[in-house]
Amino acid sequence: MYQNGGVGYIDIDQIPKNASLIKDFKVLIPRAGSGSDSFPHSILGHPFVVENNTACTETYIIAGIYKKRSHAVSLQKYISTRFFRFLVLLMKNTQDATSRVYSFVPIQNFDEHWTDEKLYKKYKLTSEEIEFIESMIRPMELDNE
Repeated sequence: MYQNGGVGYIDIDQIPKNASLIKDFKVLIPRAGSGSDSFPHSILGHPFVVENNTACTETYIIAGIYKKRSHAVSLQKYISTRFFRFLVLLMKNTQDATSRVYSFVPIQNFDEHWTDEKLYKKYKLTSEEIEFIESMIRPMELDNE
């Protein structure tokens, strides 16, 4: 069980909700972002992939649930893009990142890994739009890269 940045162990019978999600790979995001007003913004905490047979507390939001680890990693990479986090910024007005803040974010095919360059091309962003996004959103390095 992932809880407040740590790992603990609990019997599956003690998990009252969503026990069916335990068996799959998950991508978790901290529910609260930094809340910093400095530019460029990070917008969200670092997403991370958790192995199957895990659960989490409400400290985290489950961004995705997958049978294949590769799909979870693809979602993690997508969340780390400036493109994704810029769209979240448009809806996020507090440090709390509830499901509502993801309403502008399009779903992708997670059979492939997404980068900002691929997303900018897919959505035909202009150089001015790209420059604006990159001036607003801080790059995010993932621990597993």
